[in-house]
Amino acid sequence: MVTLMFAFFVVMYSISQQDLAKLKNVSEAVQEAFMGHKKGGTKSRKIEMDKSEGKPDTNPRFLVKRTITNEEIIDELRKQLQQDGFDFVYQDKLSPLQIKIDSRGVVISISAGYLYDEGSTEVKRELYPVIQAVADTVKSTDRLILVEGHTDNQLVIGNAFYSNWELSALRATSMVRLFVQEFSIDPTRLTASGYAQYRPIGDNNTPEGRAQNRRVEIIMLNASKPSELLESPSVPH
Repeated sequence: MVTLMFAFFVVMYSISQQDLAKLKNVSEAVQEAFMGHKKGGTKSRKIEMDKSEGKPDTNPRFLVKRTITNEEIIDELRKQLQQDGFDFVYQDKLSPLQIKIDSRGVVISISAGYLYDEGSTEVKRELYPVIQAVADTVKSTDRLILVEGHTDNQLVIGNAFYSNWELSALRATSMVRLFVQEFSIDPTRLTASGYAQYRPIGDNNTPEGRAQNRRVEIIMLNASKPSELLESPSVPH
């Protein structure tokens, strides 16, 4: 009992001095005195600890997202799409998927006729691999993401939508929901908005122009925090 009490008070004293080296030595001495020294036990534990100290964790879940340029983002997305067998002509105005850089950041424009059945707001399931490639690129950065829905100027007749406002907004929110539920993108990074026919990129007087205007744009903004949006003159607000 006297020996046990002595060991107890020595341990308590070591803890009170906050000297981890002394505590370790005392702990090993007590273990050796009462339980017998286990060959290799302490040494193997020390090696294990040394491996974890001063070395960055290589698990992808814990890696800090690196800062990449707009050009690098486009290159990464192109590689992702090509790996999945999608070979888009990026600069062709009639391509179902176009990528460009503007003052806001990287703009990924996808034709609504390509993404949705007519009058629908749900992305076709066969297009999920394309959205997966976009989502993987989005998750490789910490940028804020703006999803915009756009339509042509034709009246919405004979379906559940009152106007192009509802159609464009629901297509944008459908894409955001897909990002969150299917591809695990942080919802705090996402914003959805609908612009109806009021931001055309083509001539609404021609079938080709209207097809260009019916689109969803996924914009990887030049900002990672909402406060940066307010401070940056290049981002509209």
